[in-house]
Formats: sequence, C-alpha cells, structure tokens
Amino acid sequence: MPGNGKSPVPLAAAQLACRKRKAHRKSRLGCRNCKLRRVKCDEKKPLCEKCLEFGVVCNYDPSIPDLQPRTGAAEVGRIEATLQRSPTSSNRPILEMINASLREDTSLPLGIYPMKQMDYSDLARLERFQSHTVLTVGAKSTSLYFKNELVPLACSHLFLMHLIQSVTAAHDRFLSRAATSKPSQSEAYHMSKAVRAFQYKLSHPIRDEDGDALLGAAALLGVSAFFGLEASSVEDVWPFVDDDLGWLKLSDGKKAVWKMVSPLRVDSIWQHLGNAIAPQMDRDHRPSVFDHLYCDDLDSDGAPSTALNPYRNTAQSLAPLLDLDYNDSTWPRFISFICYVDPYYKALLEIKDPWAMLMLAYWYVKVCRGPWWICTRAILQGQAIVAYLERHCSDDTKLQEAIKYPRDELALAQKEGWGGF
Repeated sequence: MPGNGKSPVPLAAAQLACRKRKAHRKSRLGCRNCKLRRVKCDEKKPLCEKCLEFGVVCNYDPSIPDLQPRTGAAEVGRIEATLQRSPTSSNRPILEMINASLREDTSLPLGIYPMKQMDYSDLARLERFQSHTVLTVGAKSTSLYFKNELVPLACSHLFLMHLIQSVTAAHDRFLSRAATSKPSQSEAYHMSKAVRAFQYKLSHPIRDEDGDALLGAAALLGVSAFFGLEASSVEDVWPFVDDDLGWLKLSDGKKAVWKMVSPLRVDSIWQHLGNAIAPQMDRDHRPSVFDHLYCDDLDSDGAPSTALNPYRNTAQSLAPLLDLDYNDSTWPRFISFICYVDPYYKALLEIKDPWAMLMLAYWYVKVCRGPWWICTRAILQGQAIVAYLERHCSDDTKLQEAIKYPRDELALAQKEGWGGF
C-alpha cells in the first residue's frame, strides 16, 4: 500500500501463498467405479467400501470392467453348483442342523403347509444373505443387528426362512443387472410359501415366540414389495398403469403387525430399534417448490385441518428432507416417509394428483442412490412420474418448471449405474 513503508507483494506470489494455505490432499488413487459414479473412494484394497455397498467389483485393476456386478448370475450358479457337487463337504452338518431346527416348528399345519427340506442351493442362498444381503436392509448400525438376529430366528420359523430365501434371490437378480425382469422360479416359490405362512400366522392367535420373527418378516416383506417392479419401460409402471401401488398399501399392513407384536415390548429383541423409524416432524426448511402446499387450512374451530388441505401433513414431512442427503444417519427419516403414509396423501396418489405425484418424485430423487431395493423403483417410477406429468400437465407452467430437477437427477443416477438395469 502506498505510504505504509512496505514493499508490495507481487500478485503471483500472493496467489501462490493463498493456494498453499488452501492446499489439501486430492486423491488420484481411487477406483474407476467411484470416479465414474462421482463419489469419494476410500482407496481400500482390494475392495473399497463404496463398491462393496454398491455390489460391484472394485476396479483398481484396468482389466476389470466398469461397474461389473460383484455377484452376478454366473457366480451365483457356480456357488450353488459347487455345493450340490459336494454333498459330503463341511456344509452337510450345517444343512442337517438347520433342517432339524425347522422341523421343530410345528405351528403350521402340515396338511395346509407341507414341510420341504432345505437343500444345498438354499444353504448357499442363506450364506449370501448373511454375508451381503442383510447388510443392505437398513443403516450400518441396524443391519449388523439384523445380521445377528434374523438367521437364528429363521432357523426356527419356516415363514421367515422362506422370506430370506426370496429376498436374497431378488438381490441376486439385481446384481445380475436384471432388476426389472421377472422373478426367478426360486424367488417366486419362496415368496409364495412365505406369504401364505405369514398370513396364516396373522389370522390366528399370535404365539409369544413368533412375535420377533413376524416383525423381521414384515421388514423383509417391505423390502421385497418395494423392489418388485417388472417393467421394460417407464410406461409399464404407475402412473401409466394402475396396479403398481402395492408397496404403498403394504405400509398399512406393517403398521398392523407393529401394533400386534410391538417391538417396544420389554422382551423383544428389536426393542432398541423400535423408535428408529418413528415419524419426525420438522417445520424448519429452506424454501421449496412445495411451499404453497405447506400452508395450514383452519377448520371452524381454528385448528389446522388435513381434510381441507390433504397435502399438508405430507408436505410437512417432505420439505425438511429436501435439505438432507440420504446417508447412514438420515435414513430413518427418509424411510419413515413411506412407512407412515398419510391416508389423505395416499388418496391423492390413487387419483394421480399432479402435485402429490411430484412430491413422491422428489422423494425418489433423494433416495435414488440408496440401497438396491430402493434405487430401482426410485429411478424407474420417478422417471415414469416425470414423463406422465410432462404429457398430461403440459399447461401447468409452475409444475413443468418443478419437474426439471427430478428429471435431470434421476437420469444422472441411472447413467451412473444405479438401479440394476
């Protein structure tokens, strides 16, 4: 500065000093999958955590293709074939032990529900569930709890064992990049057996020893229902077709099971998880495209009325989520959005109300890079909602402007390899 007795610092030197102060380590050693998906790689070898969670082969090695499924159909078949060729291997005592335990479950009448022995392919599937699939059911903290509890429960409750088999087969299908194809024969067989037994249990007085298994089964049924989406294009799913909201209706069934066998009871193994997905109301949020739906319409007594504004409760739940990223700490808030669906909002979806559908599309954007059983529906049905609104609500300028965000984000997520297509 003139007159301060100090020599001016050259501009280039000042900029260099500034750069040095802000210098930070920028990794160039991450795997190609993480670079392609634009996520931060932890550089663990031979398999980074991001690739492990996404279910692909980590490709530090240039010979490994991008986003190659870590457990594809060929590997699944190889594991099952190996076990079947080795009936005298170390797996035989384990299989016999599980079958002996399942035979002790006499709560299902054999005349209605004949017993079928588990075979080596079932055992291989059970091992895949325990080593990988169960870790994708919830957050890291809860998935480890599921890992410790679900398989022991399944070994004494046949309906839960069938569900584990079906959900793992569905995960295999996702990893084989066939997420929207028809379920395999094994997947469909085990699901039909599981649902039939589950319904039988709920239609009869519930035994104390069945409570925790029923809650575990309800969670896996939710996973299966949300993932199940047979389609070859966006026009094969709701809102273009009318029979694809079963996952939404299932939320009522899960709440009924919750009330019948509450995880909050003292003797439940799920007690400490009971409040994990309790609905949370938070009015603080940044302005969003749904602010005009967020207002309180007052009834004659001066109280907020959902009947007068059927968007209100859902808009209150969604708006704060739009400020968050879906991650291990926030997942309960995102999952509670579909576990506690407001009946007025559900009615709006059933009549294909444009703004109700757009709210669902925005929620899909937030979770479309989540677990395998969420991202498939989030991307495909989210894109279907966008296409439907573009086609049928083209004269609504405000709606069309709001559509741009989910349209671009869902397309980007699919390009990055999410969805299992």
